[in-house]
Amino acid sequence: DRKVFPEFVTERARSSDFALPQNGALDAETRTLIYLDVALATGSKACIEAMMNKAKMQQISKEKILETLKIARYAETTRVVGNAETVFEYLKK
Repeated sequence: DRKVFPEFVTERARSSDFALPQNGALDAETRTLIYLDVALATGSKACIEAMMNKAKMQQISKEKILETLKIARYAETTRVVGNAETVFEYLKK
């Protein structure tokens, strides 16, 4: 809450400028897709909605958004398989 923790708003803006610089190495579309990918992977519904709104404003193609979704899905699958080492060890016995 801004009234209870006003420095949070300032820190959020500073962090945004740091992570998403206006003249950064990545173009705005790529930054939006990366942000969307991370939001999907972490399950942040507010960020997913915000990045989808931004993607619409930037007129990012449905094909690029779908590919981003596929990348997030693949990363999640890889994480699950990577975390299953103990399960695989048990199944080998």
